[in-house]
Amino acid sequence: MVSASAQQSIQLADPLLARAEQAAAAALVELPEALIIVFDDDLRFVLTAGQALERAGDSSFGREGQPVASAFPQELWRAIEPLFTSALEGETRSREVWTDEQRHCVMVDAGPLQPSGSPAATDGAGAAGVAVVLDITARRRADVLAQAPRGGFEEVFERAPIGTGLLDTDGRWLLVNRPLCDTTGYTSEELIGTRFDAIVHPEDADSDAEQRARLLAGEIPAFQTEKRYLDAGGETVSAIVSMSLVRDRSGAPLHYIAQLQDISERKRLEEDLRLLADHDPLTGLRNRRLFQNDLKLQVARSQRYGEVAGLMIVDLDGFKKVNGDHGQDVGDELLKALARALTRRLRQTDLVARIGGDVFAVLLPHIDAEGMEVVSEGLARVIPACSIDVGAGVLHPSVSIGSALIDDRTAAAEQALAGAYRAMRREKHAKSVPSH
Repeated sequence: MVSASAQQSIQLADPLLARAEQAAAAALVELPEALIIVFDDDLRFVLTAGQALERAGDSSFGREGQPVASAFPQELWRAIEPLFTSALEGETRSREVWTDEQRHCVMVDAGPLQPSGSPAATDGAGAAGVAVVLDITARRRADVLAQAPRGGFEEVFERAPIGTGLLDTDGRWLLVNRPLCDTTGYTSEELIGTRFDAIVHPEDADSDAEQRARLLAGEIPAFQTEKRYLDAGGETVSAIVSMSLVRDRSGAPLHYIAQLQDISERKRLEEDLRLLADHDPLTGLRNRRLFQNDLKLQVARSQRYGEVAGLMIVDLDGFKKVNGDHGQDVGDELLKALARALTRRLRQTDLVARIGGDVFAVLLPHIDAEGMEVVSEGLARVIPACSIDVGAGVLHPSVSIGSALIDDRTAAAEQALAGAYRAMRREKHAKSVPSH
């Protein structure tokens, strides 16, 4: 049975917790990066919230009933304890505190949980306070840099033709120049104080972690790598990143210097060149060179693992006559229509290529002879429906298809190609022989 005094304690705690949750929610709307602490008159945690709490990585941090002092280094707690005490007396105070030998700066605002005289302040839940702790290291270092006398470095920094910025040892921007803002699409106000990793493409977030660790350890003076970033519009930016570390006279790290050279256009050109090297410019399909490589890999898999696959040669009937009667432009349109028909009818795992002027090839993994017959019959029905307008009339393409099976007895890619070509020529010859 719960005693009368215990019941009263529970009743008193409920309104205090409700006020704590309201205060935390209101503070997080304005300062989502902050650590919100609600504490009672014994300077013990009632509630903690905020993104900073998630980054603490300690599930026991801020647990209800623990002393608030246990969550802070002694040096910092000595500096901010008077703010917490004043909050219990109804006074709101703020203070900036540098810790760890001037390496980190935090802003602490502490005040009463509820203004004096308000109805909630007299609900019997006891005195309580709320504190907002915000890491402002990057912002303060940026202010110091901005107020420093102008000299050679500042002029070079601002006039640098590529994006350049300074980062603190926690990876937060301290100072950025105009080209860096142009590259990322963010303003200097949006970047300063945020983490370098915040704009890095998720897949590249830790791609240089080992190099950064070696840089910090003094094993290398600088490093250069390629990374992808997400600009303010959400588009991917490819850049070469050069990073070095500035140290003080005693060798302690001060800040990083990072340079971002936008190479997005170069990467696009490289991709275009790669596509030109491996794909047919008219249809966008694989070209003969890439398809032959695909075919060799499939033959190797079939020989080693016993995979069964199919190879089809698709030859457009009467293509020379189409070009002669209607012109090359119509011929090109017919080839593109056939390419679309093949890719739409086949599976996503099937590989389609244009390996000659009017000759297409299809590689079908994991298929047997019966399955290939079904595919061939389906193509024979679909392809003639790909009609194109030719002036006053409509042109319906027709094709001859030859197939060959690839299994562990296939000696080489050339053998499979030769077999499919022979089957295609037999079908084409059969069409040219009049029936009786």
